[in-house]
Amino acid sequence: MNEQQPLKIDYQGVELRSLFELAQVLNSSLNPDQILNSCLYTPMGRMMIGRGMMIVRDPEFRVSAVKGLPDSLLQQTVGIHKSYDHPVYTDELDEQDLELQKLFKTHQINLMVPMRRSDNFVGAICFGDKMTRQPYSSSELEFLDILSNIAATSIENALMYKELAKANRGLDKKNQMLNTLFEIGNELNSTLDTHRILNILLHTIMGEMAVHKVLIYLLQDGVFSVKLSKGYSESSKAWSHFNSKTVLDALSGITDPVMTFEPDSPPIWQDLSKHQIDLVVPMRTQNETRGVLALGKRVTQSRFSDDDINFLSSLGSRALISLENARMFKETVEKQRLEEEMAIARDIQNRLLPREFPCYPDFDVYGFNLPSLMVGGDYFDCLELNERFFALAIGDVSGKGVGASLLMSNLHAALHALAPSQNNVAELIERLNNLIYAHTNFDKFITFFYALIDRQEKILTYVNAGHNFPYLYHKDGSFDTLETGGLILGMMQNALYESVTLTLQPHDMLIMFTDGITEAKAASDEFFEEERLEAFVDDMYKQGCSVRELADQMIARIQQFSQGYPQSDDITFLGLKLTGQTGDYETHRIIKARSES
Repeated sequence: MNEQQPLKIDYQGVELRSLFELAQVLNSSLNPDQILNSCLYTPMGRMMIGRGMMIVRDPEFRVSAVKGLPDSLLQQTVGIHKSYDHPVYTDELDEQDLELQKLFKTHQINLMVPMRRSDNFVGAICFGDKMTRQPYSSSELEFLDILSNIAATSIENALMYKELAKANRGLDKKNQMLNTLFEIGNELNSTLDTHRILNILLHTIMGEMAVHKVLIYLLQDGVFSVKLSKGYSESSKAWSHFNSKTVLDALSGITDPVMTFEPDSPPIWQDLSKHQIDLVVPMRTQNETRGVLALGKRVTQSRFSDDDINFLSSLGSRALISLENARMFKETVEKQRLEEEMAIARDIQNRLLPREFPCYPDFDVYGFNLPSLMVGGDYFDCLELNERFFALAIGDVSGKGVGASLLMSNLHAALHALAPSQNNVAELIERLNNLIYAHTNFDKFITFFYALIDRQEKILTYVNAGHNFPYLYHKDGSFDTLETGGLILGMMQNALYESVTLTLQPHDMLIMFTDGITEAKAASDEFFEEERLEAFVDDMYKQGCSVRELADQMIARIQQFSQGYPQSDDITFLGLKLTGQTGDYETHRIIKARSES
């Protein structure tokens, strides 16, 4: 016994030095793989063990390292249901761990040494038989138990370091994404060109997500369609599928990102996956999907992470703001251009309407036009043909705006060209009708009233081509409506018209107007209508007012009736009154006509 004692002391010293050296190695490293391999290889080499494995809880128990066993075991999840405190032979495992025992038996693992740190069960080091076929001695089991406790601390530190490193990488990536969003935002703000905005968006996605295939869908003018793409041929079957109504309807309705290849995805998404679309991300603003980003597989073949999807959602929303700014800027510029053109058109149209009226001693003439838009389709005129004759005309072109104003200018030009040489009123209107018919479409026409006045004989000859019936008021308070004529201008070629000649009496008053007066609307949806107009004119006529006074009061009366309600049609009035006086033509004075917008 005395001769063997020094050998035992040396053996324990070697064990202690070995554990000390191993502890130094483990504490000097935060690399999980290096720590696991050191913990596994050191005892296997020292005790001549042929096979072994490391099981680590991260967060489930998984096979993390193997030696002498198939690599297919790596990362395999294993169930350890009992918290073991000391080395245990596998045939002594608790009945809760029969599955684990079966796995160990399959791979000839006979000993499991738990790794614990305080109350935390970190994992286990598992070994097969020693090559010497000798059982593990008590000192070897004690060595393995101490080694596992040392390993537990190092493995736990390594796992913690791994999580911190992972978190840092995540923070770095998020920081990089925020910087990218900031830089891309500045670049998007630098342009109002829609195509350039889409190109910036496309190439940012390709660069940041490492994808070769991208589709950008946008909702524009109520239509959802592909606005820009990369990596897909427009002649391919896939392209037809991407633009099919089924796909467009599905994409326009999504509110959350979709991984198309997930096993539980609806068939519509799995079809997209078959055409190499892995991810679709809605572009939303104000809780409305106004676009979709569709991405193909990544070059790295890795999945899109939650951070990737959040980045794409933020980028898409940012791009939508820039696209909306570009659209509004374009509309503003276009609106400004149209307003400038409309102002020019209005100035031209105003010049076509009478700016001055002759005021004869025996006739009082006045009129006004209030267009509902900047340019309108109502027309009125007073033509001084010679010292004996002058003519009054009023018309209403179908429609409104620029088209109506252009047709009105044609009527003005034709009337001024034909009227001076044509005293036959019916034939004049027939020629006007043919000219209008030849230069307009079937849906464009003009209601028109024309009256030729003989100052010397006090005779009025008129034709009414479908216009609102003018009123001819008489001194006794009665009035006639001037209805005779024919079809509205432009409806039918070579239409015939009938004229009527009336002898005017002193103080007779002719009232001509367009339907903008009788159809003037109040906020209550009530129209002004003929009855109010007749009552108003009757009252004014009995007061002996002039045509100008009647016109001014009519404007005030309509404004009072509508109370600021916007009118949808032009308002035009033209009036004539015999004064009962006589005089020479040269003595007439000029007053300005009223034409307001």
